[in-house]
Amino acid sequence: MEKKWFEYHCLESEKSTDAILWHHTHQEVTVLNKIPPSESDLEMYMVRFKDGLEYSVFADELVNSVKDFYRPDYKTPKK
Repeated sequence: MEKKWFEYHCLESEKSTDAILWHHTHQEVTVLNKIPPSESDLEMYMVRFKDGLEYSVFADELVNSVKDFYRPDYKTPKK
């Protein structure tokens, strides 16, 4: 299975419905499969993170190198 790097490109907020993906930004993932076009309007892939989380991500969020990152790292909010 192919390895890629994941960088979250959506709403960077704890209130985002995809906040769990934001928490996983800048991590290496295993690409499990391409999601069929009939199930998504945009090119998407199912990936697995090292902690076992499996999630669908957009193609533009998968990169070959950490050098391709352009968004900031996720930082745990201060209480």
